[in-house]
Amino acid sequence: MGIGGWLWAQASSSVSLPEIERALAQMGPLILNHEDMEFKDSLNREFIALWLKAFSVPEAFSYPFDSVVTVSDLCPPDSAFRILTWQIVDFEQRQHYYYGIVVRRWRKDKKSPWQVRAYVLQEIPEVLQEDDIERRTLDHTQWVGALYYHPRYSKHGVLRYEGWVKVPRGRKLVKEKLVYYILLGWNGYDKRRNFKVIETIFFDPRQPEKVFFGAPVIYSGPVPKMRIILPYAETTPLSLNKGWFVPKYGSRRRIEAIIFDHISTGRRSQKTLWEDPRPFFGADGTYDALVFLKRGLWEGRRGILVYRRNVIPYAPEIEHYDPKVIWRQRQQALQKLRQYGLSY
Repeated sequence: MGIGGWLWAQASSSVSLPEIERALAQMGPLILNHEDMEFKDSLNREFIALWLKAFSVPEAFSYPFDSVVTVSDLCPPDSAFRILTWQIVDFEQRQHYYYGIVVRRWRKDKKSPWQVRAYVLQEIPEVLQEDDIERRTLDHTQWVGALYYHPRYSKHGVLRYEGWVKVPRGRKLVKEKLVYYILLGWNGYDKRRNFKVIETIFFDPRQPEKVFFGAPVIYSGPVPKMRIILPYAETTPLSLNKGWFVPKYGSRRRIEAIIFDHISTGRRSQKTLWEDPRPFFGADGTYDALVFLKRGLWEGRRGILVYRRNVIPYAPEIEHYDPKVIWRQRQQALQKLRQYGLSY
């Protein structure tokens, strides 16, 4: 019996969450770091089955699973769901594959018992080849795979918003209030390309047990986007996080937003063009933002995320900047160089 089978046997006799956590914690590093892809795929199937076994009991929703450090585990402020994501890396081919589970929690009213259901996420293959991927509403069987991370300056790992959107009800479009959530994610994809994603997730009040990815709430023009995909080259980092920007240099007004590098494309040099004829994607040194419009109207819409081009990011660290401290640190560094007979 392989190590995966042994771990499953240890935890399969009953739903003991501490035992399941110990088994998951042992499986995780093997799934991430083992060299044999066939072994990792086999073990990953048991890994998923073990997560589903854990969430077969309602109390697992609030169980921390803190020792399972290879899995990103995020939850919004209202605890409407919990999302777990992880990756398998093919080190030989330098390919990344993503897996996840959404655990949905809901109840009909305040007096009703909580209902919990877990969904296994199924990644869309060749996601960057889908021309309309930013304008499609998907479910758990058509997932834009990513490893979701905790936004900076946020108490919770998932951002929660409320807005008004038009949804199809029969033959009519009806304006309804929508609670939606924002996930920030990264996908290592392959040896040439990575991408980051701003994903939306929501739940239809008439079908509370279902999970939908892609709410029509991101606007850079009259037609909404469901998500934003940011492709970039393996050799160029790209930032995507929560933060602030200022309307102009020196302004004291700070605007909260999701801020990310602006991506430019350009042709590769003739030396490398034969290796990869596709355009080069990378940050150009300017920044864009998504601003939440809570009260104001934008083209008749409210409670949406509006795209802003070429913003000026604000860094809270500069408020604590003290030139005297920087000067003292520089003098200390120079003194150490002199001690070793070096000069600057």
